[in-house]
Amino acid sequence: MREIEKYLNSALGVRIPEEYAIFMEKYGNKLAADPLSGESWITGLGDRDFVIGTTLAFRTGIPGFSREYVVIGYLGPKTIVIHKTYEEIDDYVMLNTLDGTIVSVDSLGARQDLAKGFDEWVASELLRATLKEKYESTLTVVLFDGETKARKARENLIALERLGHVDLEDLVVVVKNREGVVTLDQMHKTVRKGGLAGSITGLIVGAIFFTPLLGAVLGGLAGGLSASLADMGIDDQFIKELSQKFTPGCSALFTLVRKADPERVKEAFFGFGGKVLVNSWSKQREALIQSVLDAAQPESDQADG
Repeated sequence: MREIEKYLNSALGVRIPEEYAIFMEKYGNKLAADPLSGESWITGLGDRDFVIGTTLAFRTGIPGFSREYVVIGYLGPKTIVIHKTYEEIDDYVMLNTLDGTIVSVDSLGARQDLAKGFDEWVASELLRATLKEKYESTLTVVLFDGETKARKARENLIALERLGHVDLEDLVVVVKNREGVVTLDQMHKTVRKGGLAGSITGLIVGAIFFTPLLGAVLGGLAGGLSASLADMGIDDQFIKELSQKFTPGCSALFTLVRKADPERVKEAFFGFGGKVLVNSWSKQREALIQSVLDAAQPESDQADG
């Protein structure tokens, strides 16, 4: 049993799920002791002392608070209505140690389901945190219905770069036609590094689309690719989940952006359509990009030419 697992089990009198124990053993020293007043490395998660102190406080302060629940992080303030008056209270993230599910709980004890497991809940935020730590550029992946939309998006970005509104490090267009055949077009020639593409975008695209094809013949390459991605903070499960979203008749745009003028980008992509699959900067930035893509536009502009 891991030391962090023994410590939490002993202090809280419950058995911590293994996936959370593994995460805490690896990343616990990066988490905030007080995520309420300071930004944590990932999604407001607290260190072991925060987990113990906050969980015990909830057990003492909220009648009927179940012992199987462990408070692991802080989600932020939320507004509720009490006696026709708006009140702001704190919202926390909580782990059910019996079944491993993740729920939110506010300071009054109200709960809401968030995810079926810790790994599922933390995956996107862990990716964001590791990518932000390793790269100055922001990685974004947008999936489009239709085979031509990603190319149109690329044209918009290149036009913005020519005008000085965007600084692109890399840009890859991937098209999966209705027969399932995949083609790609990368902005820069691939940089070779240890026999593999040096660009993170190139590595992800290769892992999603070409590793299954290469596996039987070039197993060593597939293993090296997986190791390179792991060094960048990207695990096999993330690649597997991402690859499942690419169905025949779609296209996708993978970008690495050093900097950009947000207002100019908004103008170029307002109502453009598409689904943001990855944004390495923040959940808030991802939601903002998605809202711009989803914005209402004339029907004539929505057709995929």
